[in-house]
Amino acid sequence: MNIGKKALKLKFCALALAALISTPAMAAGVLYECDLDAKRAKGWVSNKMAFIYDDNGTVTVVDSVLLHYVGNPVEARARTKGDVSRLNWTIAAATDSNGQFIPTFNYTAKLNLKTLSLSVSAKPARFPQRVSGKGSCVKRNNAKDFLRRLK
Repeated sequence: MNIGKKALKLKFCALALAALISTPAMAAGVLYECDLDAKRAKGWVSNKMAFIYDDNGTVTVVDSVLLHYVGNPVEARARTKGDVSRLNWTIAAATDSNGQFIPTFNYTAKLNLKTLSLSVSAKPARFPQRVSGKGSCVKRNNAKDFLRRLK
């Protein structure tokens, strides 16, 4: 991925904010802004992610990998049991740095809603490798905090 860090951060923040405030139902939503240690993930797990939970039970994910391959945030399948929210999403038709086509990349994230810890793993279909990252999140109950951080 050859997107500049500053440009990527601005695009990431703008898309996360747009997803957070795009509909009236989202006004009461919650954004989890997360930082991960994903140095060993070879670029397939972003070091910055956001998860937007709306009142209807929909969860939207945005990170640099999605912005590069899909171009926008995606909806994740979410299942919450106790304090842990398990999220799954897929990226289709990616190409690695060697030019090898990867038909599907499956992502799983486990967000502890109490401790705000996060672990993310990604596995390409038909390949034995799995990459991962771990980190922590900050809960944002409204867009004002998020906007302040952008300035």
